[in-house]
Amino acid sequence: MGYILLVLVIIGLIVLVLSFFKQDSIKQLEDQIEGTSITMMQELYKVKKKVRVLEEEMMIEDKE
Repeated sequence: MGYILLVLVIIGLIVLVLSFFKQDSIKQLEDQIEGTSITMMQELYKVKKKVRVLEEEMMIEDKE
């Protein structure tokens, strides 16, 4: 019984140590989502700016 308990404790410690060296996949996913969000916001800003310019051009053409 004592050997089984000792083996389980050793396995637990090994798994604990390995978990610290494992790359954090959640952190990588968060970084990817953040990068995608920034890219989407930049693209949305560009599209809104182009729409604004087109609307201004349409207003100028209507006045003439």
